[in-house]
Amino acid sequence: MELTKFSDYSLRTLIYLGINEERVVPLLEISEAYSISRNTLAKISNFLSQHEVIISSRGNQGGVRLAKAAEDINIGTLVRKTESHIPLVECFASDGGSCCINKCCTLKGVLRSAENAFYKELEKYSLADLITGKSRIREAFGIG
Repeated sequence: MELTKFSDYSLRTLIYLGINEERVVPLLEISEAYSISRNTLAKISNFLSQHEVIISSRGNQGGVRLAKAAEDINIGTLVRKTESHIPLVECFASDGGSCCINKCCTLKGVLRSAENAFYKELEKYSLADLITGKSRIREAFGIG
């Protein structure tokens, strides 16, 4: 399996917010911390806001913060949402794709099982699990 950059950057954004949970964080700060374009981060912020994972505010004091406790943000649930528009293989698409063996293929079942196992494993973790070494992560960013 390979996660999209959108999923990767969404998780990284949440990690950054998780280690800074006491304050509203400007998007520019996150953008600079990870060298992610501001436009990409704005799209991620919008997505996470729509899914009620973060709260976004505009203006001079604007930025983003977690909408709920890190323990309540499930990684598997989030990744399912960020990856839901991209089928693992062509035959998982809503139109079934154009593979000529689609109707009799057993590989599809094996891949679906593997995909489900992947998400089931991710569902064992929350954002809190990803930021257990909060002080070391803050140190890596040069945050006091």
